[in-house]
Amino acid sequence: MRRYLIILAVPVVALVATVWLPFVNSASLWFGLPSVMVWTVFWVLVITPALAAMEFSGRQRAADTLETEEGATR
Repeated sequence: MRRYLIILAVPVVALVATVWLPFVNSASLWFGLPSVMVWTVFWVLVITPALAAMEFSGRQRAADTLETEEGATR
């Protein structure tokens, strides 16, 4: 479980640290777009598979099954 949390933590930390990174938070263009925009779009695209890995992991699926079974017996 910790491996998936680390995978999720990397993009979250990168997005939160955007304002403190001088190479991102500057008046420069990357690929013809503002650097903050490119940085944010990149990390948003990276966080999507990270969230999918967490959702479709075997442990998470087992926990969801247990929770569903407990709810059905009540």
